[in-house]
Amino acid sequence: MTSEEDADAVEILETVWSWERSLPLKYVLVSEEWDDELIVWAHCADADGLVVESAPRRQRLTLVGGSPTGRLLKAAEQLRDRPGTPIDLGALGLIAEFRVPGADPAGDPFHAYDTDHWELLAPVLIDCQPAANDATLVDLVIEAETDGPVWRGEPAEAEWELFNGSGGGNLGACHRVEGLYGERPFPAPPPMRLIGCQPGERLLRRLVRPRGDGDRVTLLAVDRTGRVMRHQEHLRLQVIASRPSQLGGGALVDLWLREGPADRPDPAVRPVWDAWFEGAPAEPGGWTGFSPEGRREWAAFAAARSDTGSQLPGYVRHLDGRHVTDIPGFVCAIGEAFAGPGGHFNQCWHTLRGCPCGGDVPSSPFTLIWHDADVATRALAAVTVDTAGETPYLDGVLRLLAQVGIAVELR
Repeated sequence: MTSEEDADAVEILETVWSWERSLPLKYVLVSEEWDDELIVWAHCADADGLVVESAPRRQRLTLVGGSPTGRLLKAAEQLRDRPGTPIDLGALGLIAEFRVPGADPAGDPFHAYDTDHWELLAPVLIDCQPAANDATLVDLVIEAETDGPVWRGEPAEAEWELFNGSGGGNLGACHRVEGLYGERPFPAPPPMRLIGCQPGERLLRRLVRPRGDGDRVTLLAVDRTGRVMRHQEHLRLQVIASRPSQLGGGALVDLWLREGPADRPDPAVRPVWDAWFEGAPAEPGGWTGFSPEGRREWAAFAAARSDTGSQLPGYVRHLDGRHVTDIPGFVCAIGEAFAGPGGHFNQCWHTLRGCPCGGDVPSSPFTLIWHDADVATRALAAVTVDTAGETPYLDGVLRLLAQVGIAVELR
């Protein structure tokens, strides 16, 4: 995205949206023309089908003939000591390098070889057995959601490597991975209904003369004050039905879309959406009563705020550590310490897994006083994300904060 596109996106997200109706405004559909003209497709009072039960997207993968190292090897050893107890692997990356069919292996390697990349999300190791043809190797069975290619068949020969997250150190290799290639039985995104919509001119024309493929729009979710709290880009606006709205209101209509957004919140985190709809938090600690999933959603709201990274003034910050019992809780707590209630510390925590970005340096140095740090020390004692599996998560965090110039006092 160019700097001009960034500026346009910020302008849309900083706009305070409103309409002249007594109903609360919750959603706005917008798009941008090639000449930067902003098109407002509709203002909507509500949506049905935006929050849905997550479709099962996890797969069972078998890493055949594996030679794991570092923390992956330690996880395999833990499973052998405690058979039947799944081991959380945090994050893994996979790369398959293979020769392009028909390509001359003696030719330009740029054209003769190709790679496929996957990220394994929330992977869990559930079985580890000696490999059938080599007792020095193991077959690892992992359940995870996969993010990677599905459009071609498995290569006849490939070299497989495993990594600590998507950009970390090497965690070993294997001969092949069963279950990655081929069609996946994932359902299409379910339809969605936009309720109480006030159509703009462009949408009115589309309702009379629809396009077969549907226009691409951005769905803005706004809070009670009209400020954007989340947005979903590239939503396919393919209207399959429209009716006078169940909310009444004269010119308001309800619209049925063939597909809603690909990524939708789970009903379990709906209370987080309800809380943020009332406006950006004015008091700290609004996230503390939520589950890890809810805290992760809270952190996503904080990260989406256009003013979220505004560093508080002064040379000392205070982190309330009483509720830092999981990693999402830490992200919420340090966000508030850095930028106030509902704030976000714009930091690449993947650096802990070896991502070469190095971390974002704050605009001015400060000291972070971490109160009740023993809570996180106990809760995260068994969590490691470094390649070797030897550094506790909290130690990795302290090392990263020192690297970006933040002095930490644990109390």
